[in-house]
Amino acid sequence: MTREAPGLDVAGAAQDMAGVVTTVDREEPDIVLLNLRNLTSDSFRRLVQLVGAHASIIVLWCHDSVVTIQDALQAKVAGFMDLEILQEDFASVIAMVSRGCAVYLLPRDRLSDISTEYPTSSTSAAISSLTSRENEVLQLLATGMTNKEIGSALHIAENTVKKHVHHAMNKLSASNRVEAALLVSQLDPKR
Repeated sequence: MTREAPGLDVAGAAQDMAGVVTTVDREEPDIVLLNLRNLTSDSFRRLVQLVGAHASIIVLWCHDSVVTIQDALQAKVAGFMDLEILQEDFASVIAMVSRGCAVYLLPRDRLSDISTEYPTSSTSAAISSLTSRENEVLQLLATGMTNKEIGSALHIAENTVKKHVHHAMNKLSASNRVEAALLVSQLDPKR
């Protein structure tokens, strides 16, 4: 990165998988930014397995990446963001990930390009089984809000938000809360 953000220190940089693993072992960073431009889906999964146990991973995605958002969701990385919007939201995404949030930030017009792997007919049926409150919670989650922020916006307790997210994940067979929020935001015609 050529631009520094206040309160963030760059611990190291690497050009290939071996360099990333070595740098993470040596520097012990809290967060690793992975540029996917030169990674295959298999090398991405291997790298996440090697590095993910030691640091939170934020994937930097570009339109010609072979790795998809579905790959990132399955790998359970902490963040996924389009390189085109990196300049505007870089520091805030890192701050949210450092607080334990998962942040998946993409331009809305790109969702249709990357969401075709989801089984929309069965997912649509599952989405229709969501209560209106579960849908509201997931819609706010998709905007990047934390449980506390969602609770405040909807005037409900944070634990109630967690229960709604948990129930919605079960109904959608989502592996994590980010996947559930993305499924709802992609298939809801109001969004």
